[in-house]
Amino acid sequence: MQAPIKRTDRRPSTARDVIVVAREYVSENMIRLTLAGHDLIATVHDSPGSWVKLFVDEPDGFGEHGRAYTVRGFDPVADEITLDIFLHGAGTIPTWATRCSIGARARVAGPRASGAPSRATQSLALFGDETSLPAIAAILEREHSGRRAHAYIEVADERDEQDLSLPDNASTTWLTRRRGEQPGAQLLAAAKRTAFSDSMGVWFAGEAAAAHWFRHALPASRVAELHVRGYWRSGVGDYRE
Repeated sequence: MQAPIKRTDRRPSTARDVIVVAREYVSENMIRLTLAGHDLIATVHDSPGSWVKLFVDEPDGFGEHGRAYTVRGFDPVADEITLDIFLHGAGTIPTWATRCSIGARARVAGPRASGAPSRATQSLALFGDETSLPAIAAILEREHSGRRAHAYIEVADERDEQDLSLPDNASTTWLTRRRGEQPGAQLLAAAKRTAFSDSMGVWFAGEAAAAHWFRHALPASRVAELHVRGYWRSGVGDYRE
């Protein structure tokens, strides 16, 4: 059985000032911000689903608040970076994203890799909710190796499903969270039905309690590579894992 591969692609972080130059809703609760700056290529990792830290002023005006967001798009000619922000709870940055106007100032810092399974794996299984949908989309859209790649994506509102532009070898299953159901329950049920193998790369990101269950229910020894992250915690506005 192949031993899990340790990722060593972290590079020193660089920060850049940015301003909001465009904003649009891509689904009911997902807003896309385009941020322009100078030499932003220094903050962007070339791995699929890479992320940056977005910093905005604290609501009280003292200091900054930062959260990690997937790089949904990068235009090196225009020096613009695109981030998708899911609007849930009372988090500082989702609140800022709903209120910011064109010209609003922020900072981004990076680069950081996504933890997406490497090319050494023969197939991919991705599990995530609305908060990790941008990362899943970015990973799948760049999956041109020909290996089988499938993502299970859980949403509370069917209006947050998105039409993704995927290669032929990639596919998705959308799961709708029922009223009163714990976040991640649909993902965990899908995982129980999945036939994992020691040649498969597995990626999970979502609610922290569900991530904890997934991490302990699927030992890394059962798959070629395993990446599990808790992006948020139910009932906590600004959660940090």
